[in-house]
Amino acid sequence: MPKEYYRRRLPHIQPKNGVFNITFRLAGTLPKEKLLQLKDEKEFRIAQLRKTIEDEESLRISLQKEQILYLGKYDALLDSGTYGPTFLKQKAIAKIVADCFMYWHQKGRYKLVCYSVMPNHVHVILYKIQKPLFRILQTIKIYTAKEANKVLNRTGEPFWHPESYDNLIRNREGFRDKVQYVLLNAVKANIVKRWQDFEFVYLNPEFEQYAP
Repeated sequence: MPKEYYRRRLPHIQPKNGVFNITFRLAGTLPKEKLLQLKDEKEFRIAQLRKTIEDEESLRISLQKEQILYLGKYDALLDSGTYGPTFLKQKAIAKIVADCFMYWHQKGRYKLVCYSVMPNHVHVILYKIQKPLFRILQTIKIYTAKEANKVLNRTGEPFWHPESYDNLIRNREGFRDKVQYVLLNAVKANIVKRWQDFEFVYLNPEFEQYAP
């Protein structure tokens, strides 16, 4: 499969038809000390796994599970809303983000699978991405930050945290799990009882078979 490279902090490989699960958050939503604590815990666990597991396949599976555990803790901190701003609680601002996702989908820049606009972060799954992913995210974040700051009457302050998290979904089972995770995020955060009742969640009708 032809591939393109894109850059975040490190070079990434972007398959032409890759499906990406992406998370980005508002600036100031997670304290540095909490992130360092999570990172230290993860690195300790990985070092222990590498010491105790010799079989490569077993190690690979264990490392994947450790990554899932780390991301679960990361998301739980965000979902708690304990730290930093929750600007995306405001419907006018959440709508700016949701409309921007749909606009570039309709323009053919990518195929939108699903999204969830949470009070302080966003989950989105994209595929058939026609430009380097970091460029698309840059465009989305610049535009939505500008429009949101107009609503908030803010100037000179960052709206989004500069880094985004993304990972390539590699199989159908992983795709189903990630889609359901995105759709159920507001349920898990106790915002709604049913994912369908959350105003700022979307599932492309082409993928209804993957709904929870």
